[in-house]
Amino acid sequence: MRSNWGIFRSAVVLMLAGLPLSACAMTDVVCPAVGWVSTITVRLEGDITAVNDVQLCTPEGCSVREAAPAQAASPKTAGPSLPGDASPSPAPFVASKTALNSWLFTVSGPLPHEVTTRVLAKDGTVLAQQQSPVEWTRTGGSEECGGPVTTPPITVQLPGRPQ
Repeated sequence: MRSNWGIFRSAVVLMLAGLPLSACAMTDVVCPAVGWVSTITVRLEGDITAVNDVQLCTPEGCSVREAAPAQAASPKTAGPSLPGDASPSPAPFVASKTALNSWLFTVSGPLPHEVTTRVLAKDGTVLAQQQSPVEWTRTGGSEECGGPVTTPPITVQLPGRPQ
């Protein structure tokens, strides 16, 4: 009889030990599907007459221009890269010009903490280049599931007066 009581007591101890684990399983957070896009705005100040393109770069590569609907290039196509890069890699950003002095970059990978902005002339000459920290602020969602984020615009000062 003593051995049956020992088995019963062991079973009760095991069940009670498992309660905290099952309680954790009941509080799992279910996150909604990702439905937001993170972007970075770059604004140019100064003389923009020679500006042909603006690139945003990280060590993973540089942005690619948004393709016209007929071209439909994938953001996974390698864009121009920083010097020293020999192999193609996915473009971390897709760029679109939103005004004469403003560019919008859609982030297509992990959120960067620092970027290099390059302002290029038509012949590829770098008119300006600057490194900028990127500070992201969540504007929705939750800590567990993430959510939309925003960052202040990056301003690049070009030599000369605005036109």
